[in-house]
Amino acid sequence: MPLKERQEIIQQIEKLRPGRRIVGILNFDRAAEPAQIPGLGTSFQEDMKEPLFRVLKETIKDGSKLDVLLYTRGGATNAVWPIAGLLREFDPDFHVLVPFRAHSSGTMLALAAKQIVMTRLSELSPIDPTTANQFNPQTPDRQILGIAVEDVTAYKEFWQTALPNDPERALQYLGRLATEIHPLALGNVQRVYMQIKKLAKMLLSHHYGDDTDKIDKIIDLLTKEFYSHSHMIGRQEAKDILGEDHIVFAPAEMEELLDALLRQYENDFELRHKFVLCRFMAEETEKTARFVGGVVESGTWSYLNDSTLKVRQFIAPPQNVQIQVPAGAPVPLIPGIPRKFEWQVMQQSWTRNKEPKGVTI
Repeated sequence: MPLKERQEIIQQIEKLRPGRRIVGILNFDRAAEPAQIPGLGTSFQEDMKEPLFRVLKETIKDGSKLDVLLYTRGGATNAVWPIAGLLREFDPDFHVLVPFRAHSSGTMLALAAKQIVMTRLSELSPIDPTTANQFNPQTPDRQILGIAVEDVTAYKEFWQTALPNDPERALQYLGRLATEIHPLALGNVQRVYMQIKKLAKMLLSHHYGDDTDKIDKIIDLLTKEFYSHSHMIGRQEAKDILGEDHIVFAPAEMEELLDALLRQYENDFELRHKFVLCRFMAEETEKTARFVGGVVESGTWSYLNDSTLKVRQFIAPPQNVQIQVPAGAPVPLIPGIPRKFEWQVMQQSWTRNKEPKGVTI
């Protein structure tokens, strides 16, 4: 899975944009079975700030301008501002290139760009966040459930609309919310909601200046007007929201190259092939897997989010099935008997990509 082929396409795109260099931020989203296998993907997090700095430092030189190639399904809201600040250190008017997905926190980062270049495949998304802290509701196995900020707002609007002249019943609805959800979790929802609006305003003001009406309209559209965090925003809708100065449609030749680069990443890291653990393990009881969950790279420098897992599989016979094995001998893998897996993360970090290899070893 050589880095060279990706770099060649990057350099072809740069020829179409003289004086500009590309630095890619890509959080992979490869599907897996079971779904919770760590390392196959990453989210937008502040831990990529240092590798991003290393790549920027080796790439943006001699007065060159910055194009950020962005692919992410989102992540930590708190990571947006420091990473946007780092990008502006190298180019205050950097552009963002979106070959496909730049969702949630990715959309927020794109708001900091002077221009967002989109293809016919490109997607932005609303920026209303989902919060999770120790006071949130939990599943029976103690997994913390996220709370979508706009769901709380919609619940409030629901009982205010349904009971406009019945304040006592309205208080009952409010009381039910506080009973089901810890008050400090609700406080966190409000704090994050205020943070998102403040952060979006800070990101946009760099290019929109004192046009507060325009900024407020954009924030309202991206936080609450779509009523769904899953609403995907194509390039024409993005232009309607952000304006033709902010959203640029990629010319045909550039769109073709951006799509070729996207497909190169998909092929190199098998992003559109579900990783099925039982197929990977076959009849082995223990095996080591290596995954690449994201990259930060340019035409000259590259970092990988690299994970190594030790995986073990064993049978999980139904309660009415007895298996006899000699004392001290391992239980064999028996065809037709359900299997379970456990894994241990041996290492996970951003590492310099000196000799790019595959997705799985």
